[in-house]
Amino acid sequence: MLKTDVQLRFDQLVTKLLWPAFKARGYKKTGNNFRYYDPLGWGKIVNIQKSAFGDRHAISFTVNTGLYVAESDRQWTGRIAAERFLEPDCLLRARVGRLSGSGHDVWYELTEQTVPEVLYRQVEQDVITYVLPYLDRMVSLDAIIQHLLGKRQPNSAQAISTVFACGYQEQARQWLADELATTTSRTHRQQMESIKAILA
Repeated sequence: MLKTDVQLRFDQLVTKLLWPAFKARGYKKTGNNFRYYDPLGWGKIVNIQKSAFGDRHAISFTVNTGLYVAESDRQWTGRIAAERFLEPDCLLRARVGRLSGSGHDVWYELTEQTVPEVLYRQVEQDVITYVLPYLDRMVSLDAIIQHLLGKRQPNSAQAISTVFACGYQEQARQWLADELATTTSRTHRQQMESIKAILA
């Protein structure tokens, strides 16, 4: 089946507008994913996600990012996706809206009425302003762990145990102690208690 103008414009946005900047940084492209993987066990990814509610004539999409830590993957799934990792495999995940600091989820709309140049300019500006600077700071596993320690988000058992496994034992223990001292959620407390033995 021939693609509609809307589908062709979306493909052009991904391959002609966004992809060159990531290609120049050593990323590999698979579909609507731009992925960088370092054999030392970490990676970063950009996923251009289409809404499930769109169709051939109206595409709603957003930009997801992920920071991948192979050790975290191994601990929590029993496998390592390595260079095949996807955004859901990532320990840290953030959409463009969150990276912008707005606190709002951002979805872009591409329809037959959309002026392509206006939309392209908006998406490109958001990627250049928020996505690339964030990912460009993640130059090593250590940079990812330091970012995680600075933000303490996600404040999950997986994140804390990953910090511990990556060599930051004291910081992980302190983070766990702080979570146990401040949480009012029974579920969160149980999750924190579940890793106390691991961090002992």
